[in-house]
Amino acid sequence: MLIKLTEVCNNGAVTTKQNYALREIFVNPEHVVMIREDSSLRKLNEQGRLLGNLDPQHRFSKLIINKGHTGTEIRVVGAPEIIENILNKKHTKELLRG
Repeated sequence: MLIKLTEVCNNGAVTTKQNYALREIFVNPEHVVMIREDSSLRKLNEQGRLLGNLDPQHRFSKLIINKGHTGTEIRVVGAPEIIENILNKKHTKELLRG
């Protein structure tokens, strides 16, 4: 089962001016090996340099996704505790009328 999250992606080239955007992504929770807070995005957001329409209180997380021998980093909107709850809640199966 895939979980929908909101990714913060950098649309700019390698320049001093960063150009960020949000996009929806779908993640397999079984492949997430680590979640940690992304304080750099939080600071940019508090300074109003990330995206103009986000609340300055938003927190961000960095997910490490297992790709076999390597991992991929994904930066998403949400505190690590919230992301972990979302991944675990959707991932667990409940017995109905068991």
